[in-house]
Amino acid sequence: MKPRIQIIFFLIFFVNLIASAQDNSKSKISGWDFGMNFGYYLPSSYQAKFYNGADNNINKLKFIIDNKYYRNDISNSLNSNDTFFITAMPNNMRYSGAFDLGFYFRRTFENNLGFSMSFNFAKLYANDFFQIEVDPNTILTEPDLRLFAIWGKEDRVNMNFDFSKYYKTKSEMIMPFFEAGININSTRVKENKIKINDLEYSIVDVYLNGTYVPGVQQTQYNVQQGGIGWGVNAGGGVKLIFSDAVSIDPGIIFYYQKINLENYNQLHLGFSFYIRLSMTGIIFHDE
Repeated sequence: MKPRIQIIFFLIFFVNLIASAQDNSKSKISGWDFGMNFGYYLPSSYQAKFYNGADNNINKLKFIIDNKYYRNDISNSLNSNDTFFITAMPNNMRYSGAFDLGFYFRRTFENNLGFSMSFNFAKLYANDFFQIEVDPNTILTEPDLRLFAIWGKEDRVNMNFDFSKYYKTKSEMIMPFFEAGININSTRVKENKIKINDLEYSIVDVYLNGTYVPGVQQTQYNVQQGGIGWGVNAGGGVKLIFSDAVSIDPGIIFYYQKINLENYNQLHLGFSFYIRLSMTGIIFHDE
């Protein structure tokens, strides 16, 4: 069994084990609560490869390097003898961790079971380097290797529809909880670029045929990349109760999700640490 699946099954087994020993008397936290989420999201680096400019990607490095007009400008910037070529593609493209912000609604019943909806937004950044061999435009100078940056940016929204379970402890201020459910996500690519010295290029083919000709009026299309994906999530934390109306809930969520990025839309594991400010009875009041 894959480690990712083992993690999810372990969480479910652990929670069921705890549940068998819990007091099922009426809950003091039943009702509606609303909260703000402040988290740190670490998505799978598998999807980050969408931005690495590989030949089998929709956004390709060769879209820039193989264009003779771009190539002339790059050659001048590199001060090359009209000879340069890529010797190593990016092989460690990964996302940086990102802050995600959001909100949630939860309905908790008297048996400490409940359901919730949460919406979290993050701006993601992935980066790496590619290597170019340059034959300098200087007599008796050997070719040299140079590294240049490549990166991608995207907006991602995670929408979680979860069932939850709270567990009583000896302290009325502390209640561990577990939640699991379905994840719907929305991803939108904002940019995919490279930088060679002072030259910056987008490797998104806005001409749809990979051809750029300077001085010629060409239609540039608004290329939309990304879309709706799905997955499952499971996690837990501790509800720290400060009053009947206010609590702070630190926790962690594991995502096993499919992100809608072309050629990189398989299920992979990511996770998020968060602190939730929870307010009970602010919007809805139980009779």
